[in-house]
Amino acid sequence: MTASYEVGPADVPWDDDHARRVRYLTEGVTELVTSTRIDWVREHCQLLRDISAEFARTRPFEGLTIGTGIHLEAKTAALILTLRDGGAQIVSTGNLNSTQPDAVRLLRAEGITVIGDGHPRTPRSTTVTCARVLAAEPDLILDNGGDLFTRYLEHPYDGLIGGTEETTSGRMRLEPLREQLRRPVLIINDSPIKQFAENDHAVGQGSLESYLRMTNRTTNGEQVTVFGYGACGRGVAPNFRGGYARVSVVDVNPVTRLQAHLDGFSTPPRDTAVAQADFIITVTGARNVITAADLALLRTG
Repeated sequence: MTASYEVGPADVPWDDDHARRVRYLTEGVTELVTSTRIDWVREHCQLLRDISAEFARTRPFEGLTIGTGIHLEAKTAALILTLRDGGAQIVSTGNLNSTQPDAVRLLRAEGITVIGDGHPRTPRSTTVTCARVLAAEPDLILDNGGDLFTRYLEHPYDGLIGGTEETTSGRMRLEPLREQLRRPVLIINDSPIKQFAENDHAVGQGSLESYLRMTNRTTNGEQVTVFGYGACGRGVAPNFRGGYARVSVVDVNPVTRLQAHLDGFSTPPRDTAVAQADFIITVTGARNVITAADLALLRTG
């Protein structure tokens, strides 16, 4: 049996803010289905669906408030609704410039409190929305980048049990604050499954796709410099090579740099890699990887 599909016919725009029509063709039988990206996630994330059903029975978060400062998109919307099914009251905001409006609409329709439009666009607005989440004094925090936890320390309250931090960069931000927080914070990025499933594969594929969409350019023949050859770098570099780019890798760890070399990537000195690059991707989790001091090295245009 063969199957194919057509997405987004002419009368339905390809837009996250609208439902998508999907026409399935299977052995000559045509079925017209209307779905959204969130419906797609609910259908295909079987583990999350099973956990949601379990939470609906056991209600492990009954009586608790969970504050979230994470990307608001289809997958995280499904996660938030799973926590809601476990009995939690959710107060949510998004991260800087990453919120998908359809996710916010769905969450509000499901009774989730989303601060503002859920879409902070400046560091100042991020500060404001995080403060409003913390004003609810959540028992647990789901953070991405450490914004909620660092602002909690500015105005602490009784009752915070702990929470999660999604990223390596967030862990680097919170690590010096360990003695001040004195709460358990689970670093999601330390999960072995996240390391290979999301970082090795999804981040690399998503970075290439995002470049193509944002620039409307191909990567063929372009010189790409990737800073960092950890789990994310090991996903980014081969995906761009698969897009027929010429890829070099910079890493401060000589062992990791050797691994990149043995994986077939050029590993020139840092300044040479910067000077040769058509564009640069940093996946280190650290700040100030590229600074104003590097402007003189960059190629014109």
